[in-house]
Amino acid sequence: MSDEDIHVRVFNEQDKSDCFLLMKELCSVYHIEFDEARWRKSLDEKFQKSDGARMFVADKDGRAIGMLVSDIRKGQERVGYITNLVVAPEFRNKGVGERLIMAAMDYLRESHVPVVKANLRAATDSAMKFFMKMGFAEFAIQLRKDL
Repeated sequence: MSDEDIHVRVFNEQDKSDCFLLMKELCSVYHIEFDEARWRKSLDEKFQKSDGARMFVADKDGRAIGMLVSDIRKGQERVGYITNLVVAPEFRNKGVGERLIMAAMDYLRESHVPVVKANLRAATDSAMKFFMKMGFAEFAIQLRKDL
């Protein structure tokens, strides 16, 4: 697979079914059931709340083979967040995730965001290694207990 075969771009409506499958894959990694309605609602809310939310897809021949969501949150400072990074299994370890991260980082940098955080759900070793390789450092650990 050559670099020319894959293009990172902003999500469009034709990507919905591919992104649905990618999110199902991501949920399976964490052994949680994928709820499409909840995911769509969450994205709608994110895009409504954030003036800087973008979903990027890695496109190969018109198919979204990877995706991530990037948004800008305002509190004491503007912070960029990267979530929902997933690459189709057959395209992993081929630079697709790196290209998605770089596109999001370029966008956040152009938006004058001074810091970027990545949220990982119960991070796997491979996810932690990947983000460390991309220059991220461990910042906080959040634990959860259902009552």
